[in-house]
Amino acid sequence: MTPESKRPSTLIAFGGNALNVPGKVMERQKEEFLVARQSMEAVAELIGAGFDRIVITHGNGPQVGQIALQQELTKHEFPRQITLDVCVADSQGRIGYILQNVFDNVCSGQGINKRAFSIITQVVVDPEDPAFRNPTKPIGVFYNAEEAERLAGERGWMLKEDAGRGFRRVVASPAPLEIVEQKIFHEILDLGFVAIGAGGGGIPVVRLASGELEGVEAVIDKDRTSALLAAEVGIDILVILTSVEFAFLNYNQPDQRPIQNATRRQMEEWLRAGHFHEGSMQPKIEAAVDFLKQGGKRAVIASLFDLLPAIEGKTGTQITP
Repeated sequence: MTPESKRPSTLIAFGGNALNVPGKVMERQKEEFLVARQSMEAVAELIGAGFDRIVITHGNGPQVGQIALQQELTKHEFPRQITLDVCVADSQGRIGYILQNVFDNVCSGQGINKRAFSIITQVVVDPEDPAFRNPTKPIGVFYNAEEAERLAGERGWMLKEDAGRGFRRVVASPAPLEIVEQKIFHEILDLGFVAIGAGGGGIPVVRLASGELEGVEAVIDKDRTSALLAAEVGIDILVILTSVEFAFLNYNQPDQRPIQNATRRQMEEWLRAGHFHEGSMQPKIEAAVDFLKQGGKRAVIASLFDLLPAIEGKTGTQITP
């Protein structure tokens, strides 16, 4: 392939459900590898099509939920609290290993000379971010009113009633400011590896006056971190994979219509008009807009099963500067 025909660099953001399997973790572990294979086969297809510089990020919502449940089920045997930053790190190691292992095996089986490298990724947030004063991100299991009151007193948690299902812990979701391992991503890509990282939005840390980093109890939006990482590493195309083929106007309404092609300014207008739901498509659109504002060439929102066609512009919501 000549330099003139070289494919653009790409960051692919997979949701946590891209390798989540319902049911008990230990009974379904093998299935996690099978589900991950579908995603990694799509990435291998990109390699075969000439895409060479690739970063993979991933969600971790289901996996962190499983970690929280495991803590609750063993609280009498192991009466300790693992902080949320460590839970995110645990999930990054687990998911990163699965994706790396499966990707390498897929490439080996197809005779593709490409390997992956997983990076445990810390992301700096502002301790004064307004999100810390108004936690809204629900995590973990449901508790009754008595348990919620006790946990609030013992652990300093904030818990909110959730649609009649009980009380659930809520934590801050601050904006990502800096990828601590940014240089490592550059080096891994320059060495020819596919880089896997920023899992679950990254491990949230704050930078102390001494310059040291300290983990905090928070959850960073995966797509916002993906957009920041893509911009910092100089990626051309940000691809956010989800459960639908397109972003929609008037979603779930009789007059809903898919957005196939749009400019950044059009998406900003539709954001202001309230077309995208806060808990689903809104953060993905905001991440795409942020990426393009920071110099990205194209952002794509598409179905998990349409990776190559979406990057080639044949499907998905294509957003340009």
